[in-house]
Amino acid sequence: MNRTKLSWTVANIEKMHKDKKVLSFDHPIQRKSEIWTHAQKSLLIHSMLANYPVPNIYVLREDSEQVDEKKKPIFNYYVMDGKQRLTSTLSYIWGDFPLDDNIPNIIVEDTEYPIAGKYFCDLEEPVQYEIKRYKFEIIAFEDCGNREIEEIFFRLNNSTALTKSQIAKAKIGVELAGIVSEILESRFFSVSCSFTGAQLKASDDQRCLLQAMMLLDTNYVSGFELKDFSENSILEYSESIRESYSDKQIVTLRSAIEYLTDAFPEKNKQLKKINIPMLIYLADVAMDAGIVKPMYLRQWWEFFTEEDSLFEDYKLFCSTGSTKLEKVNGRLAVMVKSFCLYHEIEIPEELKDMVAEVEEKIALIKEEREKESSLEADPVLEEKEGGDAPDAENTEQEEEQPLLEQEESDSEEQGEISVVQKCADAPIAQEDTPEIQEEDAGHCKDGPEPPETGEGGLPVDAEE
Repeated sequence: MNRTKLSWTVANIEKMHKDKKVLSFDHPIQRKSEIWTHAQKSLLIHSMLANYPVPNIYVLREDSEQVDEKKKPIFNYYVMDGKQRLTSTLSYIWGDFPLDDNIPNIIVEDTEYPIAGKYFCDLEEPVQYEIKRYKFEIIAFEDCGNREIEEIFFRLNNSTALTKSQIAKAKIGVELAGIVSEILESRFFSVSCSFTGAQLKASDDQRCLLQAMMLLDTNYVSGFELKDFSENSILEYSESIRESYSDKQIVTLRSAIEYLTDAFPEKNKQLKKINIPMLIYLADVAMDAGIVKPMYLRQWWEFFTEEDSLFEDYKLFCSTGSTKLEKVNGRLAVMVKSFCLYHEIEIPEELKDMVAEVEEKIALIKEEREKESSLEADPVLEEKEGGDAPDAENTEQEEEQPLLEQEESDSEEQGEISVVQKCADAPIAQEDTPEIQEEDAGHCKDGPEPPETGEGGLPVDAEE
């Protein structure tokens, strides 16, 4: 592994990303983007103009095995840390947002310029030029193996709290991480499923996918035993499939997602994270049963969640502790039973024992609840048995969580404080990254002539 120091101007970065296509912001191992606030992006631009420190950008450099018109090698660059800084800067010069109204004035060549509330094209030309010529310090790694890339990711994010699911994505290896990212961008996950902004930030969609992969492996991988759906189990599973997830497993997983994508062409508010892994497993069951039209699965799902009496049994396994194996098996068994009854097909052989065990469990739960209800309804009988009637208000019972409860909406803090104060709790170094628009339809179209880019995709003023 080699490490090189470079310096790229904003103009260089724009050409490398937009024109030459040699700078990518989407490495498979990257966690999901978190959009900076307007105040944070504005503070970054002010820091660049006012000579405040901006953290380094870390990239991977790979030889494309191609040469330019001057026979110089062309390198591809993948941002590992600093994507939000770069995308926010490009978004600003493309006219996507004005600076915050609280941004202080800046001084260029002994002249003070107001920049608050201004789009890039509204700035004075000297200020525009200062932004275009600003140099980001770049640390480039090359000749890295997959394990070294993963280690770089961990060390760069050492000061940033990562969920175990986010760590798990790195543990599965670069190649499989790319497949996971591709599936999470499918219409089923990105449109049909009902994830809140907070859940996406915590990578709950990725957690659901890995849980589904675990379920499918109980059917297709000899000797695999599902422990539960906990974070620790997900992390352990991710490490176990590194460089060993077969082509057959990949095809099975992709087929199930494609089936569900066709089954749910629009957003479905009932596709919550608690049931998505089971539904992915059930898509595989449906295909094995010869149910070739995905719409039939959607029709069953609507019946199951709106009319089927078995849905009440299903909710028995959606309460606190829903990641435990007993709860996971309970949800899967009830869902499979309902699906097979609806389509008048046999329960798959590998699931018959589980379904029977869950049916017995449900019967015991209902019997116990009936006894409790009868005791509460007949305190005289309770007294004859030598005890006081239970206090319904003080009895400690496991509280069930409604499967289809309405998620809390994300909210943004509003406050009349300076932009510097707004960003105090979110330093530039700790970042996730948004997608940026690359159309030329921004607020600003013209700017000062950018500095030239060097040969082979390297900036002309790169310092090694």
